[in-house]
Amino acid sequence: MAATVVSSVIANLKVLSHDNYEDWSLHFKTYLLAEDLWEVVEETSEPPRQEDGEAEFLFWRKNNAKVLHAIHTCCGDDTHFIIRGISSAKVAWDTLAEKLKPTDQALENTEDVPLMAHEELNTSLTRNEEYYKTNGDFNEFSHHQPLIDAVAKGDWSSATKYLTMHPDAIRERGSLSGLTALHMAVSMENEYMAKEVVEWMTEEDLEIEDANGVTAIALATLIGPEVARCIIEKNKRLLCIPCNLQNMIPLIMACHGGHWGLARYLYSVTPLEVLTSTQNNCRTGADLISHCFSSKELDIALDLIKRCPNLAFATNSTGKTLLQELACMPSLFLSGTRLRFWQQWIYNS
Repeated sequence: MAATVVSSVIANLKVLSHDNYEDWSLHFKTYLLAEDLWEVVEETSEPPRQEDGEAEFLFWRKNNAKVLHAIHTCCGDDTHFIIRGISSAKVAWDTLAEKLKPTDQALENTEDVPLMAHEELNTSLTRNEEYYKTNGDFNEFSHHQPLIDAVAKGDWSSATKYLTMHPDAIRERGSLSGLTALHMAVSMENEYMAKEVVEWMTEEDLEIEDANGVTAIALATLIGPEVARCIIEKNKRLLCIPCNLQNMIPLIMACHGGHWGLARYLYSVTPLEVLTSTQNNCRTGADLISHCFSSKELDIALDLIKRCPNLAFATNSTGKTLLQELACMPSLFLSGTRLRFWQQWIYNS
């Protein structure tokens, strides 16, 4: 019996059953990455407590609820009971993996697939190949399935041979997920493969969205900084185009992912008018500065405010002004931290 397709949360994702966990989890992970929610289930430390900071706790609680709701919505009738009563999205995610991931899986986790150098691709059976042979289920490319098979295996030699004969294959989208070969290469964290795929794509190809409105650059800013740089160098228009459903540009996505080296590069090449556009009341610039504040990466924020002082009065996506954001972050100021006696004496003098 065919699995039901979930339409309310993730476009064209089949509900989780006892026999499709690997395919389901890969697509669900891509969704979480694109929505900047992956850290909710990836986080290894304890979630914040309310007494440790109201703002941080409320932020975590909101994102936890989003992910937990998505997981519940995407579970089938025969799997939903596994996580019934669980209030933590991470615990729910880990529980589903524990109960449904095949025990004879050749790979422990797709996240552990290393970024492969060129010389490693054809030496032996790669971990990507093992994963694909055990769990591969990407049969939604009616015209150019061989290319997708090669990308999933990490076999660039076969991929380039196929592309030589069928160059249009590079832009085919999956009938359900809408993924392209580049989306897949980035999601599987195969840096070499992704960069090679980019070389075959036109500027327009790099702007292709998946079924959830996510471009490959959105994924790359979160899990493949070097691939993101490669994509931007080929298509500078992407700096100005929202790359997910939240209308975030790549620079904001990089800040979300905590890739500040990439963020500084993107900031240096992103046109100032994109950050200060009055069409969205300078919200993009305000979001950027807010991210800098929360991560204590203040160099970008200081430079941007110097270049555009009016941003000090703009509101970000949460409706807060920069002063309100600062008020929620007392640790940025010496007066907001507990000092030793001699430090307090120096600070007050």
